[in-house]
Amino acid sequence: MGHTVDPAIRPVRYAPPVGVVGEIELNSLAGIRERGGLAEFRTPQRLDFDLLYRVETGRARHRVDFTDYGLGPGDVLWIRAGQVHQWGAIAEIEGPVVLFTPAVVDSQARERIRAADILTPGHWPAAALAGHPAAIALDALFGSGYTPNSRGGSEIGDAARARLLAGALLLLMLAAPTDADRHRAPTREAFVWFREELETRFTSWHQVSDYATRLGYSTRTLNRLARENAGLSAKQLIDERIVLEAKRLLVHGADPVARIAADLGFEDASNFSKYFRQRVGITPLGFRGDQELPPLT
Repeated sequence: MGHTVDPAIRPVRYAPPVGVVGEIELNSLAGIRERGGLAEFRTPQRLDFDLLYRVETGRARHRVDFTDYGLGPGDVLWIRAGQVHQWGAIAEIEGPVVLFTPAVVDSQARERIRAADILTPGHWPAAALAGHPAAIALDALFGSGYTPNSRGGSEIGDAARARLLAGALLLLMLAAPTDADRHRAPTREAFVWFREELETRFTSWHQVSDYATRLGYSTRTLNRLARENAGLSAKQLIDERIVLEAKRLLVHGADPVARIAADLGFEDASNFSKYFRQRVGITPLGFRGDQELPPLT
């Protein structure tokens, strides 16, 4: 996935059940529980695929990168590849789920989703979707072969289901709350390239000039593209990504700060600690102590 993963954060690969081909699987929460066993869902995970599900019955909590979401009937949660997440009482909720790799979404839709990802939330309460076209698109997607005890069987072709998925994801982006759906210029391809390079190289490239050289743009142009598409400078996006990974490793792992600093491309623990404190307002060890996460129920 292009970056160091602490052993305490269990990587999960896309592995559909026997009989399911392609890179999209429509299933149910009951189905994935049965396949993996409840122990599969007790520890923090980092997926190499996306997971989208809607709660139809029951209530539970789900943690995604330090944010806890209380989920109830009608709520939708979208976990992106690479995010660290942890299930709560998964046995208490039921509903449809779709698992898919980035390649299953057509290139045009994928670029729009990737470029907007920093602004798009992962949780949609039922009230936010009531009457919205995204809800209709999700009904079509989840209804394309889903039954409460489905094991991933397909009633339509993967290509048709992929089109339903892309449409639902794009409409979900439009259903984002107004404070997250900032006005921005049409996405530029160069910004998508920058985001892809950042995700791959953030542990070794910390300066805007590194990415500008790679992409053949000036640092000024890269900063302008970042502000147009994300409302932040290129340097802010780089720092945001490094800090997020640092937080993940500090909270979900037990490695010393020096090891985390090295994994994230810092010459020594002192430089990393200064960098982290300037951006978070607390030392790495202080953050680790303050952010001990309570168990999910």
